[in-house]
Amino acid sequence: QAPSPVPRYFRDPVAPATAPAAMAALLLRPSALALGIARVGARLQAAEATAAAAAAGGRRKFSSPSVQIYQYEICPFCCKVKAFMDWQRLPYQTVEVNPLSKAEIKFSEKYRKVPIALIDGEQVNDSTEILTSLIAKTGESQAALKESLEDPETSKWLQWCDKELAVLLFPNITRNFGESWQAFKYVSEVPSFGAGTKIANQLAGSLAMWLANGKLKKKYNITDERKQLADTVQVWTDAVGEGPFLRGQALSLPDVAVYGVVSAIRGLAAHEELMAASPALQRWSAAVREAIGDSARVEDPPVARSFGPTAP
Repeated sequence: QAPSPVPRYFRDPVAPATAPAAMAALLLRPSALALGIARVGARLQAAEATAAAAAAGGRRKFSSPSVQIYQYEICPFCCKVKAFMDWQRLPYQTVEVNPLSKAEIKFSEKYRKVPIALIDGEQVNDSTEILTSLIAKTGESQAALKESLEDPETSKWLQWCDKELAVLLFPNITRNFGESWQAFKYVSEVPSFGAGTKIANQLAGSLAMWLANGKLKKKYNITDERKQLADTVQVWTDAVGEGPFLRGQALSLPDVAVYGVVSAIRGLAAHEELMAASPALQRWSAAVREAIGDSARVEDPPVARSFGPTAP
């Protein structure tokens, strides 16, 4: 699952040749710089949270629905869960986790990743466990959905989605500092973050993502992230064939899971390039988006987003 604090993000081992001398000097000690920014961000987050709590009478309240997801908006595993709930028309609320302080999930002492779900007040960790728990609560009318979890073909594609596809996304959106900066722009659209928190996350998050790129590529044996992503996606589009979905006319759980993961980077350059390079993926993605319909997320007021699954 997507790690917290600043998710295990990525680094291009060669700094841009056009970087100003001052930035180059700062990058000589990048970890110290990121840590300093993170500390400032944490203090700002604490101050903002205190003010918000005072304004709300000291308690943050969430009414219905009974599903609440603690997430990063562009986390592929979080987006997989959201796509499933949108498909099943299960209303849910999201709580955006600050990647620097993780203050929103301090109640979860042992599990410090996202997504975390509160389903009828019960904490469920890990996207696969969340899906399993949600499916268990769908009722007898969705018996076929429950049976699909035991289907070997479904299990194969769900594992492929997590182990082969999702791990390639972040290296593709953090190849250089500019891409990392774009990827972290999503924090500017989080209504619960104050100005200080947004600035701190944009700076420290972008830097940390960029610097971690090489380590993550080494961990997953990634040499050419764009090519490997294209090759991996082709495995899926070949399986879909004439479609429009994996199993013909019927939208399936693997379709929704793969769509959710890919939609996490909507609005970013990597997503645009991926769709342009694969017309088959573009057609399939558009068909799935139309079949799923509007988001079932409950927000008051609704938030217009430029990045992630609800981006244009």
